[in-house]
Amino acid sequence: MLFYLIGGWIFTFKFSLEDAVKELRPQLCYQCMKCSSGCTAAKVVNNYRPHEIVALVKAGYSDELINSDVIWACSVCLKCVEYCPQRVSPFEVVMALRNESIARGRVPPKSFVEMAKSVLKVGHIQEPMYIMSKDFEEVSRMELGLPEMPKPKDFEKFKQHVLLVGFEKLKEVIRV
Repeated sequence: MLFYLIGGWIFTFKFSLEDAVKELRPQLCYQCMKCSSGCTAAKVVNNYRPHEIVALVKAGYSDELINSDVIWACSVCLKCVEYCPQRVSPFEVVMALRNESIARGRVPPKSFVEMAKSVLKVGHIQEPMYIMSKDFEEVSRMELGLPEMPKPKDFEKFKQHVLLVGFEKLKEVIRV
């Protein structure tokens, strides 16, 4: 059974996506673009604009959004939630679209799957990288005298919680 966590309420699959999204009140959005102006992803992804996603949902284009990669560009910074004067929460609209996309069997973009794999493997969206020194040599954190990247104290419990909040369907795709 599919669950949507929206605005503190849990909706089961018996509701349509449109019913679940209506609870977010996208009809109150008057396209002030404050959500997009503060959006971290919008600064680096040309076609990602939270206000446009909300407008497309209002206009009935949820199916088209579910089948596009644009819903996977959200960096979950939650600035759109803070900036929205109408409390529409474009973030929760995007999460509902992602949930529905996975429920319909769509595989997320490779970059998202790789990030999910890394979170479940090491607790971060990417493994620690080597730094290039001025002599063009790769140097590790340890060689720089930096501590290891911290992992969650109880990593197995962390993985269980991550899977509970939406990665469960991805488990089959990422095979961790």
